[in-house]
Amino acid sequence: MKKEYSHSKFHDVELKDCKYLGQGHSGRVYLMPDGKVLKIFKSSTSCKAEFDILKSVEGSPHFPKAYKLGDHYMIREYVGGMNVYDYIKKYGLNRSFVLKVVDLVDHMKKLGFTKLEVRFPHLFVQEDGTLMLIDPRKSYEEYIPYPKSFFRKLKNMGLLDKFIQILEEERKGLKWIEYIKR
Repeated sequence: MKKEYSHSKFHDVELKDCKYLGQGHSGRVYLMPDGKVLKIFKSSTSCKAEFDILKSVEGSPHFPKAYKLGDHYMIREYVGGMNVYDYIKKYGLNRSFVLKVVDLVDHMKKLGFTKLEVRFPHLFVQEDGTLMLIDPRKSYEEYIPYPKSFFRKLKNMGLLDKFIQILEEERKGLKWIEYIKR
């Protein structure tokens, strides 16, 4: 059984001095006083795996920079912006956004990812419109050839048909369309 890591100090940073940002499957995330993120993992294996993925994509405009790896924690760049769900609710689904999602997944493929999954909670739209993806997991281990949960979420929002329409107009030969229509 994995234990919950409960130290109050990591990398010479007191958690009481940090702002709690949230919790996910792997652990908890805090904003440090210096503006970087401290992510504390339940599993040291998961921690190292995510850190290694972020280091492998260093320089990519779509992933945060990883700075330091500890036993059950990492320090990485903070990703602000607006969560994709909130962005779509506020601005709707437009051609430019759809093409940015396609470009992001194409970029992931060029980086060698075999898991082309893009989950709403992990995707943020920056002020300049750039898409940033946090929490990459098993990106080189699992095979998911299209952003499956992204499309599931669009379907739940009643926007999948519009997304497909834009894809068919702009990127007709894209293989995703076949997967989505199944």
